[in-house]
Amino acid sequence: MKKAKEIVKYCLNALTIINALLVGLSPIWNWDCDRVIQTISVVMAVISTYLLGDKAYKTMYDKGDCK
Repeated sequence: MKKAKEIVKYCLNALTIINALLVGLSPIWNWDCDRVIQTISVVMAVISTYLLGDKAYKTMYDKGDCK
């Protein structure tokens, strides 16, 4: 599970870089990639929610709040 989370974190970082490049370059080169940017943003939000939710659950479990 730890290895999978590490891979997911790298994927999130890669998506963030790609999204930033598209946001920056699309107005310069007149690319119409608004839908692609929106899609990448949604995928990034889902991945981030998964990572943060898992971390919150683990923290609660370690404190004894969740059994």
